[in-house]
Amino acid sequence: MRNLKSSSLVVAVFGLSTLASCGGRPLADTPAGTAPAGCAPLVVTNPTVSTDGIQLFWPAEKTSNPKAGDPTYVYLEAGREGVVLLGPNVPDSAGFFALQSQAIKFMVSSPDPSPVGYLVFINQDFGYAVAIDDFEMEVSLARVELCQQSGSITSQFVFLANPGASGVARDITITAAAHSTAISAPTSPVTVEVH
Repeated sequence: MRNLKSSSLVVAVFGLSTLASCGGRPLADTPAGTAPAGCAPLVVTNPTVSTDGIQLFWPAEKTSNPKAGDPTYVYLEAGREGVVLLGPNVPDSAGFFALQSQAIKFMVSSPDPSPVGYLVFINQDFGYAVAIDDFEMEVSLARVELCQQSGSITSQFVFLANPGASGVARDITITAAAHSTAISAPTSPVTVEVH
């Protein structure tokens, strides 16, 4: 996958496991099978991030909070809440909708080793780059869910507000890539404030 920040990448592997779709509801109350009808989701998770007791929201449910620095920010409580962002819809292609060596990794820009987002590897041919401006570990990418429907692949990215975090993860965008080349425009930026 190409570096969207135009500098070389260094990555640190988190790992993976599987988890049922949550559909943007509290995880403890989520019934199985909340993926769209006819979809058996592929899921890549970050096993170092616990989703126990975390309540998930769509961005529109957590904006306009008077505590936020800006009414357009998604405002989350650290260690208690998360947000589900939609990834770009991409045309399905042979081999894209298959897990193989899947992983969630930090995207790091050199010479500064600080993370600038995440790389999500679905397989050797397909994945996503998640760019975050002013990223200071306010949020963790916990999992990515993909659905294959009507000739396209849709995706949901679950971000959790890190316990003890305080700050703003600005302009989170998600871009799909195939064979190290972007195959989608970045999603509209979403800014998340955590306290």
